[in-house]
Amino acid sequence: MLQDNRKNHNPGFVVFMPTQRTCLILIAFLQFAPIVSGGEKAGSISGVVRFTGESPPAKKITTSDGGTIVHNDLVVDAKSKGLRDVVAIFDNAPAQPKVRNARPVVVDQREMIFVPRVVAVQHGQAVSFDNSDMFNHSVMANSKVAANRFNIFVSPGKPYEHVFEVQPRPIPIGCSLHSWMRAWVYVVPHPWFAVSNEQGRFEIKTVPPGKYTLSLHHADTGMREEREVEVTAGKSVEIAVEWRKVEGK
Repeated sequence: MLQDNRKNHNPGFVVFMPTQRTCLILIAFLQFAPIVSGGEKAGSISGVVRFTGESPPAKKITTSDGGTIVHNDLVVDAKSKGLRDVVAIFDNAPAQPKVRNARPVVVDQREMIFVPRVVAVQHGQAVSFDNSDMFNHSVMANSKVAANRFNIFVSPGKPYEHVFEVQPRPIPIGCSLHSWMRAWVYVVPHPWFAVSNEQGRFEIKTVPPGKYTLSLHHADTGMREEREVEVTAGKSVEIAVEWRKVEGK
């Protein structure tokens, strides 16, 4: 709260003097404000996650129409050993207000799988579940958070949009009609996150300078690692992560 600490003042003029608590709040806001004036005052982080161990054999799944799907929980680039679908999140970054009017992230049900398999959204951004197959699917979200738990039938050409609430673990998505189908949704309370691409690379831009704990997580296997990183204004931090073994396999 701002208060007037003057004993005498002229009518029509009010001078506010900030209290010590107000100053501390203002300093904290300036330190973590997501909008950084002038791109040169922000930093960024980029990196690559590689899996260099022996990948488990792919699974052959027989679908309900007699077809076959070949699936592996680890999607590793043959040349770079980059691991796809690793989510990188600054765990200790301050929460931000819900985003509004953001374009939904699309997860399609195509050829009896979810595409993409892993998505991450900022709190307030919707996920649109589509169906490009010529038969019905459902979207089944399983969570202890009531708002993140549902089972909705999705017909071809009639997508279903849902805004998930923040939770610390990824939300598993399935199809009650086709038990092998799976996807994962991460809901983050701030904009500082990324998902690794086919080469295992990721980048988080426009990061306020500071020290952060970067959490790297692969939902299908449960592999996880944390890195302490420091972001400097106008510079990009580069990290490399190497995983060699899936725990328990």
